[in-house]
Amino acid sequence: MLKGDEQVFYLHGEPVNKSSLFEIGSVSKPLFALLASQLVTEQAWSLDMPVAQLLDKQYRHHNYSLQQLLTHRSGLPRLPTNLTPISMDDPYALFGDEALAEALSASNSAPGVFEYSNYGYGLLGWLMAENFKVSQSNMVEKYLFDNLAMEHAQLAITGSKQTKLSGQDYYGDNLPNWHFDSLVGAGGVLASPQDMANWISAYWLSPETNPTLAKSINNSLALLNDDMAYAWRVGQQGQYFHGGRTAGFSTMVVFNPKKQVAVITMVAGERDAGKIAMTLFEQLQNKDK
Repeated sequence: MLKGDEQVFYLHGEPVNKSSLFEIGSVSKPLFALLASQLVTEQAWSLDMPVAQLLDKQYRHHNYSLQQLLTHRSGLPRLPTNLTPISMDDPYALFGDEALAEALSASNSAPGVFEYSNYGYGLLGWLMAENFKVSQSNMVEKYLFDNLAMEHAQLAITGSKQTKLSGQDYYGDNLPNWHFDSLVGAGGVLASPQDMANWISAYWLSPETNPTLAKSINNSLALLNDDMAYAWRVGQQGQYFHGGRTAGFSTMVVFNPKKQVAVITMVAGERDAGKIAMTLFEQLQNKDK
């Protein structure tokens, strides 16, 4: 739980501590979107820019805007049509650049209608790395993890090795960890409770020593439509939230930057982090009334 500059951790389970690495799943999306916000504030990209402008000519049919990509209204499906994993134990592991190029060649639905898209955020991460001319791992290390004091955070890139927790199923048996290649922006961040606390508290404790990051953070909270900012869903009472799941992990973040409060729930098991976080956040809000 976060309140102002106070961080309170409630840890359960023998191997868990503030530096334990969890798979945060789709909570990776607002982290990658924060970097897109930086590109917009620096005017390297614009929200109304067609994504086709960032791709080779044969992909000119990707005429949806960056804003539509950020808000899941690009017309891209939830998953690429050619994502056919050899094993569902690690479904994204072998989907690399060649597979992404093949996926981009397929036709899209018309933009404008909401359809949650892991494909879209995977593409966003890949496009940003192309823009910076670095790998996605080096990109997030330099522009996100270092700047947000996320000292334990890593990307679960296929072939890399990390010391991380194992998720568990309903019976308490360990489940395989997930790995990502080109689509890592969809859900491939590994982060510790301390990493998450440092990241989320930055939405109201913007670092004065890093004006670029401060501008990016403030911009990333701006509404892009009725109920979404940069990947974050926005509630009627000013709360921002996003959840994430992999095979054995569940994560939920909910925070109110004006009230400077947040609840971050990270579970390496079957418990629903979303329900836990929302219940605790409501109690925290009511306590301050």
